[in-house]
Amino acid sequence: MKFNEDSRVKIPAILHLTRLGYTYLSLKGLEWDASSNIVPSLFCESVSAINPSATSSEIETALAHLDLVLDNEDLGKQLYEKITQTSGLKIIDFEDFDRNSFHVVTEFTCKKGDEEFRPDITLLINGLPLVFIEVKKPISNSAKNYPARNPTSNA
Repeated sequence: MKFNEDSRVKIPAILHLTRLGYTYLSLKGLEWDASSNIVPSLFCESVSAINPSATSSEIETALAHLDLVLDNEDLGKQLYEKITQTSGLKIIDFEDFDRNSFHVVTEFTCKKGDEEFRPDITLLINGLPLVFIEVKKPISNSAKNYPARNPTSNA
């Protein structure tokens, strides 16, 4: 069997994440908003479960507001404030973290204007792509060529 980055690092990382409670999602058939990179179906379902008294209109409004917030160039400050707010509609439940949805996807293309990137692994919390992971195949010890060092020298 040929070992590569997928077999040596990515798949074991995904398996570990599923053991931690993340659900693997295939990109096949998955729809996400190209401008915000949010998965609307996961967002609406998750936020509805966290806020059972919220109407679908309120949840759609929150999603539209997040889309506007993500257009700003404030390095995520407004997004952070929105998801950590303690009053109104909760985007992430920090008091009972198990009420949130956790998904892992691979090669999830994120776009911002003309730029795009595709991290090896993306973690979605309530449909929001919040964690990006790049994995690298480890270098074997035999492949490393470190110069010999004399432990008694001062260099």
